[in-house]
Amino acid sequence: MKKLLIALAVFAVIAVLVGRSLSGFVVKTGNVGLVINHYTGRVDPRVRHAGFNAQPPFSGNELIEVPTYERTYTMVKDSAEGAHDNDDSVLVNTLSSNTLKVDTSITYHLDWNPAHPERITALYSKYRNQFSNFSGFEEAQLRPAFRQAVVDAFGLATTAQNMTGDGKKAAADYALKELNTRFGPDSIVIDEVRIRAIYPDPATVTALRSRLAAQQSLKLSQLNLQLQQIVNQKSVLRAQAEAQAAQVRAASLTPRLVKSRHIKDIEIIGVPRGEIVNLPPDGAKAEPTTP
Repeated sequence: MKKLLIALAVFAVIAVLVGRSLSGFVVKTGNVGLVINHYTGRVDPRVRHAGFNAQPPFSGNELIEVPTYERTYTMVKDSAEGAHDNDDSVLVNTLSSNTLKVDTSITYHLDWNPAHPERITALYSKYRNQFSNFSGFEEAQLRPAFRQAVVDAFGLATTAQNMTGDGKKAAADYALKELNTRFGPDSIVIDEVRIRAIYPDPATVTALRSRLAAQQSLKLSQLNLQLQQIVNQKSVLRAQAEAQAAQVRAASLTPRLVKSRHIKDIEIIGVPRGEIVNLPPDGAKAEPTTP
């Protein structure tokens, strides 16, 4: 009996030692781990890396995993895509007082630097319970800021400007800058804001069509005017060329040449055919000569 008790005691000690050596947390790849002690409320300044991290049993520690890889938060009209069901596009008002719905995706990451682990611990200390569940932090802190940045960006331009490729790019750049200014101090980096699609309301569609028709009509009128100007210019150039040619011909006709050409085309009475007529100076009598 005594031997049995000793064996049980030895087994218990071994179990405790093994338990102490094997107790710990596993941090998934792409994440880092924050250790919070529930007895003291203290956040361990040592940030845990991906893999197994040993912990003493019954320590009261809890692991909170924080993703450091790039994440994309999507807000779109299509219910089959995005963070929320149904229509989750961003409703915006333009400078023209029109209403648009905007499909948006925003890519971001936490700026994790092993040389400065205090940045991640400071982020948890700031948001506490919201940060204990990162999806909850995304919904409570990032989502409202994402939507507001898109609203602010589209409110700076007219509807026609926002609907163009350059307008979308300008809105995305503005939202990107606003978000990085907002979250930069928290070591959250916004990598990209993508304006994926814009859906105007019916009134805006009608206004855009009217504007497009007016622009096309104006452009057609301008082209017709340019064509008429080209035709008129050609007519002027042709008239100028003909007048210049007439002047050249008139300048080349001397009085003697005119008289010679005139006599060539008529028969002179009293002069046999084939004889040469010498043209005397003006006022003198012409005398035929036999060749």
